Amino acid sequence: MQEKTSQNANLILQKLKFALKVRTDIELSEILNVKPNTISSWKKRDTLDYSGIIAICELYEIDLNDIFYSKSNSKNYDSLEDGTFLVSRESQFQYCVDNKSILETLPKYTFPFLRGESTRAFQAVSNNMFPLIEERSYVLCSATDIDSIKNNDLVVVISQKKGIFINRLVITEDSNTFLLKNDYVVNHDITFEKSDIDELWLIKGVLSYDISSNSKLKYLNDNLKIMDKVLSIIK
Repeated sequence: MQEKTSQNANLILQKLKFALKVRTDIELSEILNVKPNTISSWKKRDTLDYSGIIAICELYEIDLNDIFYSKSNSKNYDSLEDGTFLVSRESQFQYCVDNKSILETLPKYTFPFLRGESTRAFQAVSNNMFPLIEERSYVLCSATDIDSIKNNDLVVVISQKKGIFINRLVITEDSNTFLLKNDYVVNHDITFEKSDIDELWLIKGVLSYDISSNSKLKYLNDNLKIMDKVLSIIK
């Protein structure tokens, strides 16, 4: 039975995810034995299936007070809500076609210098930016626009027509076109039309593809000029 909640439904669902150690609505829906769009509907209508949630809490021995009443650890749940979506190589085609529908299925992580919906982490699908960005690593980004980009900035370009590109953006004399430049000389540079851009993200840092492993943290800094210098010394 669905009922109006005394607390925000979204917060309760975040608490439940936290207690169950899951990150996506799809994972939560599987545990609750409901469809993923049911979770979305609960959030929009601010309603919940109390009986189903209570049954799961009893099954997993989760204290109901922590889910429905406790506010002492609300900061932890907020951090999940404000986390950064991870767009893996397997998810990138669907992200280009319809990113709104896929976002609810993507996992989130919290990074020290990235906050809110205007952040993303995209997985590199090739070594076109090697050695700075290796294949399968993740680039951490904040939203930007073409007018805010400086020459040779590292960016992620999203285009429904052409796909996802991780490159340096080179400004040309023609204000309607620009060049996506590769660091790895084997790969060819790409001429891009301004009208083909659907999203533009400025790269703030790079992580190993195994984000769960701290030992594989390659470098994390919001100043890529510093990162360039450090990596050149290491190499």
